Amino acid sequence: MTKALANKKNKENISKKILNIFKKKGFNFIDLDIVIDTDLLTQRSGEAFKKYALNFKDKLGKEISLRPDLTIATAIQYIQRKKKGTEKLSYFGSAFRLNKKGELKVFDQIGCEIINSKSAPEFLILSTILSVFNKLKKNKIILNDIGLFKNLVNSLNLPQRWKLRLIRHYSRKEYFDELLNRLDTNYDLDNEKIKIDYNRLEDLKKMDANKVIGGRTVTEIIERFEKKIKDPRDNFNGSRSVKIIKDFLKLKLPLKKTEDVIKKFIEKNDLKIKNLNQFLLKLNNLNKKLGTKQDAIFDPKFGRETQYYTGLAFSIFEQNKELARGGEYNNLIKTLGGKQTPAFGAAINLNQLI
Repeated sequence: MTKALANKKNKENISKKILNIFKKKGFNFIDLDIVIDTDLLTQRSGEAFKKYALNFKDKLGKEISLRPDLTIATAIQYIQRKKKGTEKLSYFGSAFRLNKKGELKVFDQIGCEIINSKSAPEFLILSTILSVFNKLKKNKIILNDIGLFKNLVNSLNLPQRWKLRLIRHYSRKEYFDELLNRLDTNYDLDNEKIKIDYNRLEDLKKMDANKVIGGRTVTEIIERFEKKIKDPRDNFNGSRSVKIIKDFLKLKLPLKKTEDVIKKFIEKNDLKIKNLNQFLLKLNNLNKKLGTKQDAIFDPKFGRETQYYTGLAFSIFEQNKELARGGEYNNLIKTLGGKQTPAFGAAINLNQLI
């Protein structure tokens, strides 16, 4: 037997065992479509998903994509099936994704999702995934809550447009750092350019309001500029806010210490974070349920690169290998054309596991 064939059989055997674990936990297996209508990745969500999907056209000229992510494929199937109530689903298959160099990477994944649950599903997903790795002695769990960061930003003394910008681009690390640099130094605020912009504003007010310039109507451009005039950036508040954000993102600590450290951080910076107690309660409950045997770490930088995560996110490592990753994605189904629906799921990277 060749090495490739042996690996294939090994992967199939492991997958059957894992799917059997999922079945005992109440998850129903579904077959996912290997191709996705590219319009769902672009018209619904802009370029966020399409940029790393492998796209091609069928015989009728319609653009389709190989599924770049099995959670996305699950969400699309959930919409198409028009099911009501809670769905506990499991799946197995490959995801096809382009990296920054345009090279195709294939990920073999096996996962489970809970969609439209009326109760908190995060521990059931996490414990289900952990049960697959119960024979591994050195598991490490990294956790974060993306919602906590968003609410932190909303508590800062910043113009509303800047809050939205920081939240929207949090997943784009390089551009996010650039935004922080702009806020901290105001290097992009040139008085001569501002004077020119004021003159342009007067010219715009004389133009046809419906004329489109750079993808925006004249009316939209005027409204955006007037928001900047009414809500200008402030040197002190910009620098202070940047320091708070950077300090918060450095708070990597054991999960059991998270509540005390975050409360002290909030008090020190005189912040009023909406729903703070709910975030801390969720993390505390997870800490209690995981128990002392699990090495659980809170890291506020984790999970940001997965653009559809909206709340709690986690990853399971064995030494330096990431074996599984999961999170809450309450907006994804609506983004893909369905209704606003809470959802939480996780997938095991079979390539790493084997």
